[in-house]
Amino acid sequence: MFHSDTGKRPLAVRFLGAALALAASFAVLAVSASGQAAQHRRVNLMGEAVALVAYDPVSYFPEGGGKPQRGLIGISTILDGVTYRFASEANKKLFLTDPAKYQPAYGGWCAWAVGALGKRVDVDPESYVFRDGKLYLFYRDAQLDTRALWLKDEQNLSRKAEANWPSLAQ
Repeated sequence: MFHSDTGKRPLAVRFLGAALALAASFAVLAVSASGQAAQHRRVNLMGEAVALVAYDPVSYFPEGGGKPQRGLIGISTILDGVTYRFASEANKKLFLTDPAKYQPAYGGWCAWAVGALGKRVDVDPESYVFRDGKLYLFYRDAQLDTRALWLKDEQNLSRKAEANWPSLAQ
């Protein structure tokens, strides 16, 4: 519908069109953000979507030195919206050849809590078990060492964690 004097659409119609375009833009952003939000619930992140409390995932593995090391801001990569930091370019290269191999079990959440409680709990990146090519991380403080609890009943807790993880990863 055009205004008869100017040949332009009335202000209300132009405003409605702009509002609909803006709403469509927000809908696209929301869909994108919801996908990233789902990924961020699956992976234990700090601050700006940094995995493993900024520790180098490859450093836990024999080929990365077998000892946890902090990653460097300048040596990082982003995978599925998650930032991984590395102690060396060599470790970053190894990670990029097979990311799934180096990502910790249960998204980097406490393996004991996933199995025993069916919950996602933060970890101490220096409390870990490396078994059968997989990295398991654990919560630890002065009163509670979940790594020790895991090791007392590893087979049972591992089975429970595997059963609990699919619902926690959503």
